[in-house]
Amino acid sequence: MRSLMLVLGVLWANAVLADDGLKARLEKGEVEITTRAVTGSTLPEVTAHGLIDAPPEQVWAILQDCGNYQKTMLRVARSKELSRLGQKVVCEVEIALPFPLSNLVGVTEATHVVGPPKWTRSWHLLRGDYEVNEGAWTLSRYEDDPKRTLAIYRVHAIPKSAVPDAILRKGQRTAIPDMYKHLRELTKG
Repeated sequence: MRSLMLVLGVLWANAVLADDGLKARLEKGEVEITTRAVTGSTLPEVTAHGLIDAPPEQVWAILQDCGNYQKTMLRVARSKELSRLGQKVVCEVEIALPFPLSNLVGVTEATHVVGPPKWTRSWHLLRGDYEVNEGAWTLSRYEDDPKRTLAIYRVHAIPKSAVPDAILRKGQRTAIPDMYKHLRELTKG
C-alpha cells in the first residue's frame, strides 16, 4: 500500500508540473498564482505554486505548528493552537492589517495528513471575523528530490469587515510571494 501511495504521489506532482512553462518559472524561483471564480463570491479562490529548497518534512514542521505562526508566518500578530486530536488541529490566528483597518481573527479546524508522498494541511472556518476562510497547503517532493519541496497553497478568504476588494486582491498578489520567500528563508540550512 505504501508503494502505491508513493507512486500516486509522484504521479500527482508530475501532473501538476506537466506545463513546461510552469516548471521553468518555478525553477527560476517564481511563485505562480492563479485564481478561480467561486460561485456567489466577490473574491476568487487563489492557488499558488512555488518551490522551496528544503525537504518537505522541514517545511511541514513550520506549517503544522500554528501555535508558532506569529514567529514563522508574515502578518500574523498572534496565534494559538487550541486543540490537537489525531489529524484534527484547531487554531486561532490573528492577521495584522494596515491602519486604519482592524485585525482579523479566525478560529479554524485543520486536517493534517503527514506524508510521504504528500503532506497536507487543509482547513475551514469555525468562527471569527470571516464569512469564509478555507484552504490548504499541499507539499510533495519536487521531481522526487527529497531535498526540494513543491509547495501548493490554496485559499478562499472573505472577511466580514469592509475591506475593499482591491486591497484584498493587491494583498494576495504581494503577500503570497512574500510568504514563499519567508518560508525559503526559514528553511535555509
